[in-house]
Amino acid sequence: MLACILAGVSCVAAGADEERDEPSPQNATTKRLELMRSLIGEIGVSSPAIESESLLKFGPRPLLRYNDQTRALQGTRQLLDATVWRLSERGRPTALVTLEVYPLAEGTGQLFYEFVSLTPLPFAMQLPSGTKWNASPSELKIGPLAGAPVPANSPAGRLAQMRQLARRFSVEEDLNGEKIACRLLSQPIDRYSDGDASILDGAIFVFANGTNPELGLLLECSDDGWSYGAFRLSSAATFATLDGKQFFAAPAMGGYPYPLSAPYTATNRVIELPE
Repeated sequence: MLACILAGVSCVAAGADEERDEPSPQNATTKRLELMRSLIGEIGVSSPAIESESLLKFGPRPLLRYNDQTRALQGTRQLLDATVWRLSERGRPTALVTLEVYPLAEGTGQLFYEFVSLTPLPFAMQLPSGTKWNASPSELKIGPLAGAPVPANSPAGRLAQMRQLARRFSVEEDLNGEKIACRLLSQPIDRYSDGDASILDGAIFVFANGTNPELGLLLECSDDGWSYGAFRLSSAATFATLDGKQFFAAPAMGGYPYPLSAPYTATNRVIELPE
């Protein structure tokens, strides 16, 4: 952790016991969430092609929050905290943004932004530092899902169907030549509908290495049946199969820094951490 969290610590001074209040783990967790919400709110979003403001606004809360004590930055610092946010207040997200915080010297941290576009339309995100992501069209390809049941009449019934359909997929990533099987999180991180786009129901599932999401699986249904698509949430080489047959492959991103015009990219900066 960034700093030791102590409770009920006492010290002796001039022959008297004095209690020193220290932040609790719960308070530190809450403060980091408030910080990440503030950092998301600082991102400016614009588009020459997307007219609806609601499609360019972030949701009020993260879709997923995680940490990973097994994952280190440059082999030295553990991932302290992370959140995934959706851009768009309705329907399929326009994009997802992940914030990952790694502790540096006491009181500071390295903040990594990961951006992935889920729309073919152009848009841009600008950070307070001036760094700007001009997103090129998403690589997300959505196609019909064969062998799927007729969508259930109720949201609960469709959720059960989506969870079952998601089990037909498997994901593997290649980290420096090591093949790692990613696990499917049992619940979707996002659920939505969009009558204008003929989406009766939709969900985003993620496959993770430890707790860290590496690939997103999109499942949607309409009156015509079910459809699916996959998108990367990692710079590592990632592969996905459906019923044992590969349908998705994303090569490793290569040397850092990554291009700020790619549909998936990442950047970083140093921030102050809450006490």
